[in-house]
Amino acid sequence: MSEASSSGSSEQQAIQAVMQALNTLYTDPNNQAKASANTWLQNFQQTSEAWQTANSLLLASELPIEPRLFAAQTFRTKIIFDLDQVPAPQRIALRDTLLTALSAYATGPRVIQTQLSLALAGLALQLDESQWPTVVPGMIERFGASPETVPVLLEFLTVLPEEVITNHRIPIDNDFYNTRCHFLLSAAAPEILKLLSMYVQATGLTSQIQTGIFQCLRSWLKSGEVSAGQMADTPLFELSFDALASDELFDVATDVVCDLINETQEVEENMQVVQRVLARLQPLRQEISAAGEDEDKVRGLCRIFVQAGEAYHRIILRHQDELFPVVEAIAECTAYHDLDIVQITFRFWYLLSGPLGYAYGEPQAERFYPVYERLLEVIIRHLRFPDDPDALTGQERDDFRSFRHFMGDTLKDCCHVLGSRQCLSKSLRLIQTTLSQSTPETLKWQDVEAPLFSMRAMGAKADPRDDEVLPHIINIIPTLPDHPKIKYAGLLVLSRYTEWIEMHPEQIPAQLSYISAGLEHAGSDVTAAAAQAMNFLCQDCHRHLVPYLPQLYDFFRSVNDKLGADDLVSISEGIAYVIAGMQPTEAPQALMQFSQPLLESLSQVLSIPNPNKDQLRRAADRMEQLEKMLAVFGSSFSHHLAEQCSKTCEEAYSVVDRVLASHGNVFFISERACALLRRGLSFFGPRAAPSLIAVLERLASCFEQTGNPGYVWIVGKCIDQFGRDGNMATSAALRGAFERITSKVVQQMENTMPAEMGDVLDDYIHTCLTVLNNVPSMLLLSPQFAQVFRAILAALTLLKTEIVGTALDLVLGIVGHDSLMMPVTASQPGTPLAAPSALNADGTPSMDDMGSYAAAIRHAIGQQGFQLASVLLNGLATQFSPEVMPVAITTLKVLSSGFAGEMAAWVPGIVEQLPTSYVPDKDKIAFTNRYLAAINGGKRMDEIKQALNGLYSASRQARERNRVDRDGGPGAMLDR
Repeated sequence: MSEASSSGSSEQQAIQAVMQALNTLYTDPNNQAKASANTWLQNFQQTSEAWQTANSLLLASELPIEPRLFAAQTFRTKIIFDLDQVPAPQRIALRDTLLTALSAYATGPRVIQTQLSLALAGLALQLDESQWPTVVPGMIERFGASPETVPVLLEFLTVLPEEVITNHRIPIDNDFYNTRCHFLLSAAAPEILKLLSMYVQATGLTSQIQTGIFQCLRSWLKSGEVSAGQMADTPLFELSFDALASDELFDVATDVVCDLINETQEVEENMQVVQRVLARLQPLRQEISAAGEDEDKVRGLCRIFVQAGEAYHRIILRHQDELFPVVEAIAECTAYHDLDIVQITFRFWYLLSGPLGYAYGEPQAERFYPVYERLLEVIIRHLRFPDDPDALTGQERDDFRSFRHFMGDTLKDCCHVLGSRQCLSKSLRLIQTTLSQSTPETLKWQDVEAPLFSMRAMGAKADPRDDEVLPHIINIIPTLPDHPKIKYAGLLVLSRYTEWIEMHPEQIPAQLSYISAGLEHAGSDVTAAAAQAMNFLCQDCHRHLVPYLPQLYDFFRSVNDKLGADDLVSISEGIAYVIAGMQPTEAPQALMQFSQPLLESLSQVLSIPNPNKDQLRRAADRMEQLEKMLAVFGSSFSHHLAEQCSKTCEEAYSVVDRVLASHGNVFFISERACALLRRGLSFFGPRAAPSLIAVLERLASCFEQTGNPGYVWIVGKCIDQFGRDGNMATSAALRGAFERITSKVVQQMENTMPAEMGDVLDDYIHTCLTVLNNVPSMLLLSPQFAQVFRAILAALTLLKTEIVGTALDLVLGIVGHDSLMMPVTASQPGTPLAAPSALNADGTPSMDDMGSYAAAIRHAIGQQGFQLASVLLNGLATQFSPEVMPVAITTLKVLSSGFAGEMAAWVPGIVEQLPTSYVPDKDKIAFTNRYLAAINGGKRMDEIKQALNGLYSASRQARERNRVDRDGGPGAMLDR
């Protein structure tokens, strides 16, 4: 068989294989088969043979669209990533092949035209002037003369700036890029404007070509290569505004006008163009009203006026005659009934509120105050729920509630301009007017709730020292109609103004009574609002509420079995703020008083032989209440506690211990109990030490029995708090608990995949890091240190960035430990780091300890260093996220410094096994050579780091290619 026929045969086989894979991708109902076909096609695109196969498919006009589209996409992908596969002399032929194909597809399909245009744009950026000397003029000459090919030319000219400026995946150096960018875009811009101006005035112009002209103009405007001034000197300026009168061109003309205005935001440099823009906006003002119910038309006009308002907001006060009509037009859009259109205007009101706030009270600002007063009324009207709340679907109701908070931000802008007192007065008058004009039968709750919501939204801007409006607001709330929606809104308003109540403590009894009444609505939104109001009242008024503690205690006991968990937690936290404001000698007793009912409730659950899930959930809720109360105190009281508080600590712990003994296997019980223990240990501080040994025994035992991660986490917290105490019994208990936890983690790893025990590994790695930082001997001299390393290696393979980041910190802490700076003996593997200048002044740890640490680390690296280096390099090349890359590279650099000989032996083999789809062979060879040269040339750290960065960059490029293939691969292209 001749060589030519053999080549033709293999080419035919490749075409058949591609066709078969595409057929599977688009017609096979089996999703797994589709995925396999997609992967095969993506891998095929990376081969050198794909160039010729793509060319054959592209020119086969008899084929369906799918293989031809795949071929065009393949050319584009390979020009971005694989142009180095084409020898320089053959790249001109590649260019001509693509130009021929583009001519063949002059009449469509459009999607193939786009892919070929992108491919040519990417090629034009990478060829120099000798290889493609006249890109834009050549394309105009080839495609610009015939009406049939003009759309193809416009498509190419549209994608050219986008591809050149935004496609950062194309591998060229900065100097070449800057030269080529100027040649392709800046130098060509005048010719583009001339061409588009000629086309847009041509006779017999179709709306399709007009749309193409405007889209091309947009692309060059947005790229910054065509300035607003340049465009204004051509017929395109007026014709863009004229096109707004055409239904077919309205959308694209809107986009062009918005882009033009955006390019004039450096107002001083573009004042002549700005004046012309404003002159064309004047007649458009009437179009908003005329558009009526045509929401698309109103939306487009709104976008134009808002773009002008945002671009020129800094000069509105100085040029009011020209720009005030723009503000009025935007106000008209804000008053429109469609909230999707309304929200387009919000940023403008925020931007304008800045200059108006600075000019408060000055004559130049006065003209705008009525606008913001109307804006306030309009927004409150938009806040109103419909008369029939059932008219909204569940999703619409949720969206509307969410959107109200965005409207609330615009109300704050009104406060910034008008002052909060005037805005709050307006809301108050709306409520007063509604109440005065309504009977209980005719009153609609929506008319009261909307202004109440506005008061809550504007609370952040209110002055808590105000004594004109706020007293009336606080006083009117308890008198409002007893409707749940109104009560809910009123309670949330109170939550906002508790700072004012703090300055007027005489209000506390009335507001406490109102809030307490709200808590009677068990299980409703009103209860949640009342609990929040109680929380804020306690936080802000804690000084004044201390005398009310007996009353609060009775109330606290009465609601504990009535309210939901979240409400109880909120109330408990609030009461804790009151207690925390007491004298250090009195607060602990008060805290114990409020804790007692919660501990009693826990004991009640313990007395039930076989509590059901709801009863256990109640126990968990009580522990959460206790936890939130203790969290308010933190460790601030730990040094003020009397010695007898150790007994209190033991008594409180005995209840939690019984909970864990009976129900520690229930996950949510373990989580709540561990969180409570954490707060209790912090609160009692040194007074908790006598209970610590029993605590650790229980925690270790529970983890051995259940494997729940909370127990690992809390042991780490115990080590963090007590690890440095130096007490022998405490140290032994901490060490014993840590060893038992390690044994259990190792046992779990033998039967469970790392991904299935991510939470346990996360807490375990955090605990190990705590041990290393506080009691290094507990980790480094543990007989299970090798098993610790296994857990670290498992954690590094997980896909959760947070876990990998912690594991890397731990590895770096170990392989970069100070002890490794000590001289190395012949029996210990590894190369010493630079020797330390001196020990710490206090002489700890001892030289013997440091020697033992170093020996343990070197022994572990000797045993598992290859696996560690392999996991790190694989993570660097494949799965580590960008956030952890700096630590990963630093860890590998330190490992290379401390264990140079070992790394020099390990790395080449590891790199060779890296997936080629992530690191191409040429990049593997380049990295290995560079790395070995650096490590064998005296451990040149900067060069090692550069080599690792180079490996990461190569893998990132490959990952980017994979991402492009996934997002825009063969299976995605037809959907566009």
